[in-house]
Amino acid sequence: MTPTLNGRYFAGEHEISEQQAASRWFRYAQEHDIDVARAISLWEDAATVQGERSREAVAAAGIRIVAPEC
Repeated sequence: MTPTLNGRYFAGEHEISEQQAASRWFRYAQEHDIDVARAISLWEDAATVQGERSREAVAAAGIRIVAPEC
């Protein structure tokens, strides 16, 4: 399993909790017929420093993830 890091999550310009962001993401994924396993994989990868492409996918749900710098 890829380790996740403590990033920051935003909806618009407002910072939200990881739990709120995850709820939004999985609701979006369900509404857009994204396979559950794929949605989980994207979410976990987006929280890593290397997950830029996954953060772009999650951004389609209106969520911006700022990964911590290492």
